[in-house]
Amino acid sequence: MKVIDIHRHYHRNEGDLDAYIERADEAGVTQVGLSTCGPLFNQFDNEGVLRAKEMYPERIIGFGYFKLGIDGPEKVDHLDTLGFEALKMIVPKVRYDDRSLLSIYRRAEALGMLCNIHCGILGRLHNEAGHDINSARMRPVYLDMALRSCPDLKILMPHLGQPWYDEAWMMIATYENLYWDISSVSNRRPTDFFVELFRSWGDEVFERVSRRWCFCSDTSDPVEMVARHEEILDAIGADEELRASVFHGAAERFMGKKRQT
Repeated sequence: MKVIDIHRHYHRNEGDLDAYIERADEAGVTQVGLSTCGPLFNQFDNEGVLRAKEMYPERIIGFGYFKLGIDGPEKVDHLDTLGFEALKMIVPKVRYDDRSLLSIYRRAEALGMLCNIHCGILGRLHNEAGHDINSARMRPVYLDMALRSCPDLKILMPHLGQPWYDEAWMMIATYENLYWDISSVSNRRPTDFFVELFRSWGDEVFERVSRRWCFCSDTSDPVEMVARHEEILDAIGADEELRASVFHGAAERFMGKKRQT
């Protein structure tokens, strides 16, 4: 089974990447969207992802960490020039719908830079000293401005916006350029939760939004995450077409021409 792990973090723990690749091989992962968010998360900086891309050039899709509210639109160009295919955004200094960020979203759209934008609650991080962190700025509905203003900008919303699940579901149903994953949520919620949520707005809505459901491991073991996704897919009676979409098709549509092998 072909698997694309579209959302994975690169930690500073010794051997982190090698250990992941070994387990990814077991899980059938052919490509991985790798990002790092710096010391705040005990992760490497962007240079770490570039080094990883040199080690696994056909395997790693680079997500460059972009600091919303600090970095300007010129940083989008810089990361694109360095060879990053996408952007990772988290812990913004302002809400995701602050008008000051619109030029950044528009620049990413113009360059075809994909965005992985964290939505949901953040727990305590590695070292928060000197950082202004507020989970309330990262609600799913605050992606509305970017999605509405930039219809060609593709955004991945991780974690199903936990705990704002209904809000996240309606955002996904509303915007065809919004993709999603169930990382972290799948480790905490029972299988019945997904069955109920996925069917809550009817089969037509689920059929439409499920085309943008992407597999990812985030910080979890990829083999275990494949098994967890299979369990949920079994519970909703997924056919082979949907399974293939979740494990690689949706990620391929998300990436488009930006990066595929």
